Amino acid sequence: MRNAKRGVERIKKVILQDRTGAPDNVINVLKSDVFEVLDGFFEVNPQSVVAEVLVDNVGMYEIKFTARAFRVRGIRNSG
Repeated sequence: MRNAKRGVERIKKVILQDRTGAPDNVINVLKSDVFEVLDGFFEVNPQSVVAEVLVDNVGMYEIKFTARAFRVRGIRNSG
């Protein structure tokens, strides 16, 4: 769960720094972070992770992620 919190904070920072859109490097960072979080719960195919960031006319972001997983992992205990 610690990875998830770290990933969310990193995503917030990246999006707030780039108010004009989402260049490829931002998309790649988002995909990497989402993969890291999902991989804690599923056996995810890394090539299947797709991220799309859209900005509407009032500056609101629509963020979409898709990924394909082979199976659910067992729950990991932190600590």
